[in-house]
Amino acid sequence: MGLKMNKKKIFLAILALVAVFAIVVVWRVWFGKTKIAFLNYQVIELGQIAKSNDNGMIEISEITLDDLEDVTDYDMVLVNGMGIKYNEEQRERMKELSYDVPVFTRLATNPDNNICSIDSIDADFLGQYFNNGGRKNYRSALSYIRKFIDGKKFKAPEPDLVEEHIEGLLTHYNPKDIDGDELNFNSVREYNEFLKENDLYKEGAPQVILTGMMGEAVSMTQALEKAGIMVYRVARPQTFIAKHHSDSVNMAAAINMPHGRMGDYMVEFLKQKNVPLFAPININRLVSEWEEDKQGMSGGFLSQSIITPEIDGAIRSMAVFGHRTN
Repeated sequence: MGLKMNKKKIFLAILALVAVFAIVVVWRVWFGKTKIAFLNYQVIELGQIAKSNDNGMIEISEITLDDLEDVTDYDMVLVNGMGIKYNEEQRERMKELSYDVPVFTRLATNPDNNICSIDSIDADFLGQYFNNGGRKNYRSALSYIRKFIDGKKFKAPEPDLVEEHIEGLLTHYNPKDIDGDELNFNSVREYNEFLKENDLYKEGAPQVILTGMMGEAVSMTQALEKAGIMVYRVARPQTFIAKHHSDSVNMAAAINMPHGRMGDYMVEFLKQKNVPLFAPININRLVSEWEEDKQGMSGGFLSQSIITPEIDGAIRSMAVFGHRTN
């Protein structure tokens, strides 16, 4: 009798373990978090992607080439191939990892770095989402990954169709939706009407143009506006100048968040206007790391952010943007 009871207990215990194991597997496969790693993405773009993520079951992380050993912890790896510098060992490691983890590389400037282990349909959809950008497209890309690549069932909404993004001549944050996409304008007249409608137009106030890809335009624009300055956030500076839109702005200064030179066209334009070009810096790393680093920045980043912009006549290369966890 006792032997039969022990066998029954053992059987029930095994059955319970199997049930728990099955529940864990089902949870991970259908209901668990989708962990997405981003490699070599600009902090600005990654910040926009993070802000678009409203799904608590999707977790995004930034990784570096030094983290490749831990990539198997993720459900998807997205790689910005533009300018990525694998050594041979890292490239081979990434190719090996792509057999275990879905990998999608976009904008690869070196064909050897175009490592992709998802099918062409998935790659096409993700490429369109990320190339068009904007909060809606980024949110749809994350949903697409969770639903169709990671195969989750819980909190896996159907992604929207790709929304084609056409960048305007000037942009401005939406005062009614600060966390939404920036608004686009195709003329200074249209932009000024918007400023007047939102009590941002100040007769006789200093006017500056703000451009560049290495800053969070919303916070910079808000800070300048709070200081009583009218800001013209120029998305396409060459067109803005060449098509004489700039003639409608009584410019006191130009501010560029630099990544290399703006070019001779900007130098000649600023000479004609006789206005200063300021070049505040995005340190493009965690503030805590930057403060502990005695040099602060080095190599290509130093030249692109400080040295090269000085050829255009840029001044005041002071750090105004940094990054903090979350």
